[in-house]
Amino acid sequence: MYFLVWGFLVWLGATFIFRFVGHFFFTPDSTLLLLLSYMFVVPLIFLLTYPLYNFKGLTKDERLKAAMFIALPGMLIDTIVLTVFPRVFTNLPVESDRYFGSWLLWAYSLILITGLPLKKREER
Repeated sequence: MYFLVWGFLVWLGATFIFRFVGHFFFTPDSTLLLLLSYMFVVPLIFLLTYPLYNFKGLTKDERLKAAMFIALPGMLIDTIVLTVFPRVFTNLPVESDRYFGSWLLWAYSLILITGLPLKKREER
């Protein structure tokens, strides 16, 4: 339950960021800004997951389950949000919906990757 709530809070925070300031950095007219948003999310996802896994003292199997629970709320909610993209993200051009969907898949994939073991020898 803890990780589901955390996943929802991460989704909520990201949604608010894109809704209110996304037009400053998420625009199809600027390839550089789009690329930077894809790159910036990599360390951000790691900062939102790995310290939490360590704090909770999760085993490798528990970490995989936690990653799934973190990603799940946003993935489920975004299936609805993306169908009404222009109404939710009124500050973003409608044409950016495909880039936004791509960015979401990237971010959720990164969350799931954090649940995978870091090393083959890892025993935790």
